[in-house]
Amino acid sequence: APPERSVLAFGAWWRWRRRTGELLSRGRGRARGDARTGRMIEVEVLNQPLGDQLGKAPRMRIDHLNYHLNRRDLISGMAKLGAAGALASGAAASVMAGVAGASETEDHDHNNEELPNGSTLGKATDFDDSFSVEGAFNGAWAAATSARYGKGDQLGTLNEITPRKTARALKMLDKGHEVVTYRLGHLMVNGIPGFVTFPPRKYSQRLTALGYTPNDLTTKWFSTTARGDAGEDAWRAADRARGPLGYFQGPTGFGSNELSVHEERFLEGGTYQIATQFDNLNHVGVRDVFYNGFNAKDFATPTGTTKLGMETVAPFVTRGIILDILDLKISQGANSAVQTVDGNKMLTNSYRITLEDIHAAMKRAKIGKIEPGDVVCFRTGWHTLADNPGTYGQYLATEPGIYIREARWLAEHRPALITSDTFALELLPGKPTSDPKQLFVVHQELMVKNGIRIGEGVIVTDLAKDGAFEFVYMYSPQYAKGATAGNTAPVGLAAKRKN
Repeated sequence: APPERSVLAFGAWWRWRRRTGELLSRGRGRARGDARTGRMIEVEVLNQPLGDQLGKAPRMRIDHLNYHLNRRDLISGMAKLGAAGALASGAAASVMAGVAGASETEDHDHNNEELPNGSTLGKATDFDDSFSVEGAFNGAWAAATSARYGKGDQLGTLNEITPRKTARALKMLDKGHEVVTYRLGHLMVNGIPGFVTFPPRKYSQRLTALGYTPNDLTTKWFSTTARGDAGEDAWRAADRARGPLGYFQGPTGFGSNELSVHEERFLEGGTYQIATQFDNLNHVGVRDVFYNGFNAKDFATPTGTTKLGMETVAPFVTRGIILDILDLKISQGANSAVQTVDGNKMLTNSYRITLEDIHAAMKRAKIGKIEPGDVVCFRTGWHTLADNPGTYGQYLATEPGIYIREARWLAEHRPALITSDTFALELLPGKPTSDPKQLFVVHQELMVKNGIRIGEGVIVTDLAKDGAFEFVYMYSPQYAKGATAGNTAPVGLAAKRKN
């Protein structure tokens, strides 16, 4: 049994023994019931050394455990066992800090228990099933929440998730055990039910294909030379008549390197491939060949892919590191590498982030090495161009970034993800040494060749300003079957530094 359950097992047994005054006989003893409260418990203890007893998981209902077990009883009971008890009580204190109902009171009421925001919990008898919306009309509800969180607050009880609260939560993982990450979302599939309303809540994904000829082209895919609304309307009409239909964009990919592309689309517009995004391995290939040799003709369908889709990407928490190239070049006085647009500093158009820049940024941030599974985040300042419609054109025309050399070096370290605050990570336009017609080769190098995903529009400015060049990177993507990207924003966690 896990150590937490073992400690709780002994604590429950000790409390039962102390309260009832009964002693378990040699061999196996079973106790049922609490003489004081009449509540039922069920605990089994073997006549074995303490370590063996703690290794046995009792059979005890968790709701009853909350009634019968508290920190005072557990620690005091174990303390009576001497040195072994002292060791166990230390572990127990850690465990009990997070156990629901583990208080000094004897029941669930916790009456007059003070909360961090200064309020107190009421007794169970203070609550009933009555309900009235009058407080919404007369301002009583707003007055109460304004008093607690401030007038104009929009977070509600999210205010309770403070940095200290987060730090305490993360301490729960620090018990010497392996940590499991659980997905808590519903798989998004076409036709998933939603609340009935009009226009309806629905999810209906389609796939675009470019760079090869899909199977069943005439029956399951649509194509037209018309552009604009006319082309989209023709696709929608055909899809409604005989769909679902994928959208075939043509057999010829980008550049002499034959970059092939998949993207999801929705009948009324929309895609995950926009703004902050997580490019998945079904996004780009080389003609019909994608990561790990998967052939697009075998896995591309009108509504998504059957391999390499976003459903394969579980939520993850890992180490993130920031390579602040913008601040590096500013500190070096490299004026030719930095420009200012609308008061925002950023790397210049098509600035090549070199391997030497990467090494210098790591040294400056005191990052010893890039480890397998890390997320490497580049900071260029380029994202600010996307904040002003007047600079949208500049944002999309070029961008600073890494090229093949840097991509290969990074790939050697096997990071889980490489991100940038630009829209494509790599240097645009590229500067190939051989074929000037090659396009988006870094995507192919990282994703198709090495299985390294790319993050785009990932902004780490605040972390960098706070000097948090190493941090906890958390990501929970769209759980969307066959999708080529996720555009949920990742989360960074870092310990707040003292001034």
